[in-house]
Formats: sequence, C-alpha cells, structure tokens
Amino acid sequence: MKKFIEELKRRNVIKSALAYLVVAWVLLQVFQMLLPMVDAPDWTLKGITIMMAIGLPIWIIVSWIYDITPQGIEKTVKDSKNELVTQATNKRLNVFIIASLSIAVIVLTLKISNVFETSNNQYAIAVLPFNNIQIDKGSELLSESFAYDVYSYISKMSKLQVSDFYSAMRYKNTDKTNAEIGKELNVTYLLRATVRKVDNNLSITIDLIDAKSNNKDWTKTYDEVFEENTLDIQQRVSQKIVQELRIKLTPQEEKTLERKPTENVEALYLFTKGREVAVKRGGNIGASKSIENLKKSIDYFQNAVSLDSTYAEAYAELAHSYFLAGFFENDYDAYKNKIDSNLEKALELNPDSFRAYAVKAMMIQNEDWKKGEAYFEKSLALNPNDASVHMQYKIHLYNRPVPDYEKGLMHIRIAQKLEPFIPQKTGQLLYNLLDSGELEEAEELLNKYGFIFPEESLRIKKANLKVYKNKDWTEYIRFYEAEIEKDPNNAELYDVLGRAYDNILNDDNYFLKYAKKAYEIDSTNSAYARVYFNALTEGKKFSAANKLMQSKNYKSVTNKKQQLSSLWYYYYHQENYKKALNITRDSLNGNEGLNLVITYAHLGDRKILVDSLGLYKGINWNNSGKAFVYAILKEKDSMYYYLEKISGIFGMRNGPNGRSEFDPYRKEERYKALLRKTYLPITHWNE
Repeated sequence: MKKFIEELKRRNVIKSALAYLVVAWVLLQVFQMLLPMVDAPDWTLKGITIMMAIGLPIWIIVSWIYDITPQGIEKTVKDSKNELVTQATNKRLNVFIIASLSIAVIVLTLKISNVFETSNNQYAIAVLPFNNIQIDKGSELLSESFAYDVYSYISKMSKLQVSDFYSAMRYKNTDKTNAEIGKELNVTYLLRATVRKVDNNLSITIDLIDAKSNNKDWTKTYDEVFEENTLDIQQRVSQKIVQELRIKLTPQEEKTLERKPTENVEALYLFTKGREVAVKRGGNIGASKSIENLKKSIDYFQNAVSLDSTYAEAYAELAHSYFLAGFFENDYDAYKNKIDSNLEKALELNPDSFRAYAVKAMMIQNEDWKKGEAYFEKSLALNPNDASVHMQYKIHLYNRPVPDYEKGLMHIRIAQKLEPFIPQKTGQLLYNLLDSGELEEAEELLNKYGFIFPEESLRIKKANLKVYKNKDWTEYIRFYEAEIEKDPNNAELYDVLGRAYDNILNDDNYFLKYAKKAYEIDSTNSAYARVYFNALTEGKKFSAANKLMQSKNYKSVTNKKQQLSSLWYYYYHQENYKKALNITRDSLNGNEGLNLVITYAHLGDRKILVDSLGLYKGINWNNSGKAFVYAILKEKDSMYYYLEKISGIFGMRNGPNGRSEFDPYRKEERYKALLRKTYLPITHWNE
C-alpha cells in the first residue's frame, strides 16, 4: 500500500485530482449564478454536475498514464529515472491549483455579494385592482374575485414580497401616479391588469410596471375561451405570471399553484368579502366594533362553506375569526369548540393551510411556546406574505418566557410593510420602535403614515414620541389632561388617564377619580366597568366595589369569566388569599392562571407553588409575572432580575409600577434606578 501511494505521488495523481475538484467547483458556482440569467431549465445544472462527477475517475486514470511536459502531453515513464519531468509536472500543477483557488475565492465573493443575482428574485409587488372593460352583465363576480385570486396565488411564493391585497384596493380608481403608489406601498413593482369579456371570449392583459421609472417591465395578453368555471382561467393566468417572473419554485410552491382553493366563483367572492371585513379589526376602532366586524366575517365564511363544503381556507378563516372574537370578548371558552372543529375540517381538506397553522400556534402558545413557534414558522413557510401571521408571531416572540425582541421587531416590520395602511400594524411597529430606542425610524414612520390614524389617535402617538424624546412619562399624563379639557365627555380619555396615574405615579386616588368618571360617561363598556372596579379595590373601597359587582348593570356588561376575575381581585386586595384561591383554582387560562400562581405565592406553600409553575398549562408566565411572584416571596435578586428583563421602557410603565406587590421595595436605590432607566418619576412613594 505504501509503495502504491508513493507511486500516486510520483505520477502526480493526487494533485491532478485536487486540481480537477477545484476547477469543477469553480465551474459549478459560475453555472449556478449564470444559468438563471439565461432562463436555463432546472435540469441543466444537475446534468453538468453529473457529467463532472463522471469525469473525475476518467481524469484520475488519465493522470496516472500521462504527464504534462514542456514537449506536451507524454506517457508517464514506468520508473523514477526521469525526475526532471516529474518535478516540472509537479510545479505546473502547484501553480494551476493556486490560480484555481484564487479564482474560487473571487467567485465565492461575487456569489456572496449577489453580483449575478437576478432582480427577478427580489420583486416587491402590489397587485392592484383589475380594470374591467366590456364585462357582460352578470359577470361581476369574475371582476371582483379575479385580482384577489391572482394575489392569493403569488403571495405564497417565498421569493416575492407581495403587498396586502386590501391595502392595494385603496388605489381603485385613484389619480395617484405609479411612483406615488409604489412609495406608499413600499414596493418596486405594480401588477396591473385589464380584463375584457365579449361574448365567450376573455382577454386579460397583464402589465408589470417598475413603480419608480414607470416603465413596463413586461406586458402579456392572455386570450382565453370563457369557461363555465372561471377559476381555471384565473389559476392558469397566475401560473403564467409566476413563469414570467422567472421564479424558481419549491416543490411546495408548485403544489400551491396546482391547487384551486374552490370550484365555486360565488364562494370565492364571499370569502374575499369576509377577509375584507376581518382585516378591519383592532387598532383604533375598539373592541365592540372589532367584534362586530369579526361576526360579519364569520357570516361571509359560513355562507362560503355552505356553497362549497370542501373550501379549506374558508374553514381556516372561520377558526381565525372565532379565535379573534374570543380575544376581543376575553372569552375563548365560548368559541373553543367552533375553533377546534373548523381547524380540524380545514386541515383535513388541506394539510397545507397556512391560516390553520397560525390559529393552532395562537391556541397553544401559552401552553407550549416552542410548539406554538413551530406552528408559526410552518404557517409563514406556507405563506410568507400574510401580515397578520407576522404580527401574531411578533406578539408571541415578545411574550414568550425568553423573549426575542430582535426577531419580533423584524416580523412586525414585515407586517407593516405588507399592510402599511392598517393602523394596528403601523401602530404596533411605532411603539416597538420607540421601545427599542429607534426614535428616528419611529418619527419617520409617523410622518409617512400618520394620515391613516384618526386625529385623536395621531395626537396620542405624537405624545408617546415626545415621552421617549424627553425621557419622561409624566408628559403622557399632561397630554391627557389637556385632551380632556378639549373633550370633557370622552370616556376613553378618562379611562386612559386614570390608568396612567396608576401605572406612572402609583396614585390610587386619581386612578379611582378618572376610572369612575369613565364609567359614569359610558356604563355599557365592560372594560370601563372592570377598570373602575379594580380602582375601587386597589383603593381599599371594598364596600363600594362589592356594590358595583352586585349591580344589575355590572352583571349585564361583563361575562361570567370577567365576573370571576373581579371576584378574585376583590378577595386578593383584602388579603383573603384562601377565598381568592377558590376562585382561581380551576381557571388555568391566561391571566387567571397567573392569578392562581401569585395567590399560592402569598399562601407561602412553596411545594404547591413549584408544582403549579411546572404543571399548570395556559399561564401567561412572562417576566412581569415572575417578578410579581419573587416580589411576594421577598426574593429580591430574582425580582429585580425579571423586572430588568421586562420589554423596554413601555413594559415597565405598563403595569408593574402600579402593582402593590412592589410596595415594600419602592424606597430601595435599586428600584429607583430602575424607575429612572424607564423614564418613570421618583415620587413620595420612593422617599
């Protein structure tokens, strides 16, 4: 064996093989970069790779038999007498290998810098409402759903950033230029279409427009024979658009383009109307209006599945709307069976339903945050352009036991970019930027998209920006006091001001004063009723709190779960922890689960407490909750550790400072340092 290896070295076989491998690698990298530019088929690179693999053993045999000499290629002598030939060949191979490695470094650098990357893989697109010409009477469903169906297909392509369809809808019949639309939607390309239908002929002209230059990147006209099922046409057009964009599809994306969501045009129309209504939730419209919109969306989705019982995405959206209704009503239990049954149906019909996995993630995230994260990742792999999933994932990343604020901020940036005109997304991004210290970006965002907010909401956001610039949360209180002078009958202003006094100044008297005023102005609002009740109990006004809790109005505006939560709060602030425990013992979801844990902490049974931390599911067990428990247990180092881990400036202001659990520590220098760090004032409580 030793003699054989020495012979391989003498004949320069090893160096020849190394030279071949280096050259082959360089060529493969070059082909990998250049072939997409000439629109070569996928099998081309595979074929070249196979040919090079076959060539390696042939090259090794040739290098054993022949040498490269100054006189050309000659047969290798069978003994080592002619050492000069061997050494010359050896030197030439050394030079060749070094030169090839140098080229390899250059190629690798070019590849990393994407010099040869085609812009087709970096499209940021908005699908604008289609312009319909000469559409026969009775074909409205075609014109309404065509653009959404194209959007729905291409939005699932991972190499495209596709602006939200309902954000693009605002440009229907607009006078704005392509450049203005592109700037507002944060896209580089606009997909416009004109649809003509005359008799049985359908003509669709698609234009891909560079928003900045206003040039048409390409234009295609598809002439189709109008069929009874127009969804076949829409699917074919979507496939052709993707082909024109020259996107290399994954097997999953190819499967997506082959699957029709429904065979029923009217069901698709109802589905799009349901999505349009469901998007209008949260933000500045309040819980009651959000619930109203969600229930309208539920009606649309129910009607869609009535027309097509195999419509998987309609079942998934039903589950989503039921989940969100439970969120806004603070009563998931009322909808759990409906959520579960619709999820089951959606995944039975389509195991690749992205919305179904997003809902599963939200359902399980408090119980098993790792599994929730896996579901979110799967959802985004199936549809990387759904703004709601990105935002919901961001919330998960911020609230999980070990928060990932950097990744969460990335996802809310994506969500806002996809849906720039939805106040909920832009508002969340603004506050997350402020809390991350990105004040310049936050101000730019507010200047660009401030027009989407109602006037009062915009003033509030500007006030928050001022807080962060001046590093002083009392600015927030002064702002709301000025707002109340302008609008003295606005219940929401009193409610927010009361909670600000509680959280910022730890002032129970003013908290009660303004919470009571909000409830007197609007006693039909369950949130105002519960905040007023909490203010009474925190202020030790237990008789008045009990009277409110027993009142006919309070029982009519709050549900059973909310009433139980209020009863726990009532006993908790009376320090009657055994009665409080009885209220929360069987409530293992969200804040009720956290209430159970901190009740155990007060009772001092560490074994039960440890068991509860390890076994109870559904507990909103974030850094604030941990800080509460360690404050009660008088384990100061652990308490401060979790207080300092609470999300940014807003996190500390939004709750912990107003909690009685921290009263024993307010005069400590470490606590005061934490207040200064988070822009909270030093008051008489800290002296």
